[in-house]
Amino acid sequence: MTSVQRQPLLIGGAPRSGTTALLQVLNSHRSVYISSEENLVNTGKVLSKLLGTRERRARTLTGGMRSLSHRETLTLDNIHSHNFSVKSVWPAILYMYKWHHKRHAEGEPLVVWGDKYPNYYKEIDEVLALPHARYLHITRNPYDVVNSMLRRTEMSKQGKDWWKAITDIDLMIEAWAQAYSTILRIERNPNVFHMHYESLVFDFDKTMDRLNNFLGVDFAYENLMVDDPDKHYERDFISDEIEQRISSNSQVSDYVNTFRNHPDLASVAASLSLLKSL
Repeated sequence: MTSVQRQPLLIGGAPRSGTTALLQVLNSHRSVYISSEENLVNTGKVLSKLLGTRERRARTLTGGMRSLSHRETLTLDNIHSHNFSVKSVWPAILYMYKWHHKRHAEGEPLVVWGDKYPNYYKEIDEVLALPHARYLHITRNPYDVVNSMLRRTEMSKQGKDWWKAITDIDLMIEAWAQAYSTILRIERNPNVFHMHYESLVFDFDKTMDRLNNFLGVDFAYENLMVDDPDKHYERDFISDEIEQRISSNSQVSDYVNTFRNHPDLASVAASLSLLKSL
């Protein structure tokens, strides 16, 4: 495949679930250009306002034309026929990606393009309503997600990080739970791919083969993941009390019960077996 795919690929998941790591892996192939947190849903809305002149004027003129002189030939059909239309929004967005990709990988075809923005899951219905959009959702063990947020919160207090997104433990748990419940609702959609962070780390080749199949490509990506378990399961910020608060969430319980002994996702099951207690 050498021609550009017109469908945008949007990547989401709870914060600290691995969207940035996945972004780096995908962009290791020169025919891929995935931006970071451009929020294409919002971009589409903004451009619709800028480029929707034709539609706006058509609505304005539904009440009828002004009185015309005998020299004028304006009609409802031709008065705005050469103005911009909302139909140009996604071709314009695609053009911007092609423009940036050309400067990043001169001479290479752009095949896969899109954006990673963790909060896409919060507006998933709008995401899936985009023209031919595909959605890639990444789920990570909730204990590791909360631990990562707590670590960044602590580093921010020390002036070593800029993290301010979520600093309340209950909100951290809820963010993970909302993202997980969202993917459960839509994962059977053929335009949706659900990836587990642990599979990306510890079963990279198989996981990327599955993603390639979803994307309709056959790309080789650079494995930029660190597959040392000691660097992934440092739950230094998860105290017994915090563990209990995480465990009491119904979505977490569902996740644990589903994947603790999942035969096809051994890496996910392993991440759960390392928990102190459940």
